[in-house]
Amino acid sequence: MQMINFLKGWITTIVTLIIFLTLAELILPENTMKKYSKFVIGLMVILNILMPVFKLFDKSFNLESSISLYEKKYEPILNNNENAVSLQNRMQEVTINEFKEKLKENIEKDVFKNTGKKITVKRIDVNTKIGSDDFGSIKYIELKKDYSSDIRPVDKVVIGNNNSNNLYDNKDKDIVNYITKSYRISEENIVFVK
Repeated sequence: MQMINFLKGWITTIVTLIIFLTLAELILPENTMKKYSKFVIGLMVILNILMPVFKLFDKSFNLESSISLYEKKYEPILNNNENAVSLQNRMQEVTINEFKEKLKENIEKDVFKNTGKKITVKRIDVNTKIGSDDFGSIKYIELKKDYSSDIRPVDKVVIGNNNSNNLYDNKDKDIVNYITKSYRISEENIVFVK
């Protein structure tokens, strides 16, 4: 009878703890601290599940002292908001750079698929202000046309030091029309470089 009461109390404690900790996890904001709180929550559940095993081997085991020992050990990490903010900023930067690279690849593939012309996206600027309505929209794009499959027109030969049009290429209307319609970017912000 004593064993049944012990098991009943043990299971009730675990279920109550899991429900309470699940509610606490739902209330926590979505940020880098949630990872640490999940670790602590998991640790508490594991310790409560293993409590009978600890009591069998060590009669002097105390859950409260074990938790306070771990709190003291990990408190500097959990309370260091500066590291959490810099980690969050770094993750946002990596995510935005990855987004830009995928966007470049998609534009190159889409343009070739829909116009039959090969281009390379040399530079792309997107709105990186998180939370804005046009987050991720293209603000400026530099393209380089691959003339290997086309017959390229001969550049105008200029004698002298007139370097006014040395860096930029003429815009390809098919490519410009496709990009403006598909990616909602104005024609002025699409530049072809040599």
